[in-house]
Amino acid sequence: MQDKLDSQENKVNIINGTDDNDLLQGTTGNDEIYGYKGNDSILGKEGNDSLVGGEGHDIVEGGDGDDHLQGNAGDDRLQGDTGNDNIEGGEGNDSLSGGKGDDRIFGNEGEDNIDGDEGKDEIHGGEGDDKIDGGEGDDEIHGDEGKDKIDGGKGDDTITGGAGRDYIDGGLGNDHLAGGEDNDLLIGSDGNDIIAGDNGNDVIIGGIGADQLTGGAGNDSFIYITINDSLAEAPDKIDDFETGSDKIVLHALKFFNNEEVEIKKVASFTGKINELLLDYNENTNVTNLMLDHDGNGLAEFNIEIVGKVDFEQDIII
Repeated sequence: MQDKLDSQENKVNIINGTDDNDLLQGTTGNDEIYGYKGNDSILGKEGNDSLVGGEGHDIVEGGDGDDHLQGNAGDDRLQGDTGNDNIEGGEGNDSLSGGKGDDRIFGNEGEDNIDGDEGKDEIHGGEGDDKIDGGEGDDEIHGDEGKDKIDGGKGDDTITGGAGRDYIDGGLGNDHLAGGEDNDLLIGSDGNDIIAGDNGNDVIIGGIGADQLTGGAGNDSFIYITINDSLAEAPDKIDDFETGSDKIVLHALKFFNNEEVEIKKVASFTGKINELLLDYNENTNVTNLMLDHDGNGLAEFNIEIVGKVDFEQDIII
């Protein structure tokens, strides 16, 4: 082990591995540990450490402190633990976890499994078909290339799928979701979400809350599962509906008290279950899609849609 001084004149311990399978452990201070070749296990312990696995399938744990973890080649497992960590998977199919703290995580190449855990994290999947869980906190997540599966978890997250057919679930909180290129599935879940499909034939499920939805280019489908997905007093807004191309899917709303009741278009509510009314305002170019689900003569469900909606070709019931 060697010592050197950093810019604050604090001692940094340098620990070098070998080309074999090494077990390397840092000190309570600031360490630089290099595993080199072999399947290494590296533990940073306390301090602000720089831990590099090198070649091989490595296990790297930062411990306490604000650490920099780098896997390089091989299928690595990197764990940040406490502190605000910077984690880079490198090549290979890596398992990366930020732990507590506000972390920056980069999957880079390979099909990576990334968990932000607690904190306000910034996550980049990189190339490959990645699985990303933001965990708790207000996270910024980029799927980048590949067919990614992304779950924002708790918090107000900003998620971009990038290239590839992505599955994006914002989770709890008021989230900003963007599909990017290709045909994506975007789910807002709970909260008042802003969702944009961008390019491709996207499926958008706003979930519970007053959501702002934009399909973008392509033939997009807006799916509603429950009445609570777009209440009359807090409706969803669809900003760019293209009649004849986009679809609004309501077939899950047929069920009332566990019985299937046909949704029927009417000119005005008559007090029957599942009556649907389309009210188009030429001055504002907005259609209000209203559903009296329980037959009380009032709309419990409403969607505000920019553009004119045709019942026969635009609504799937």
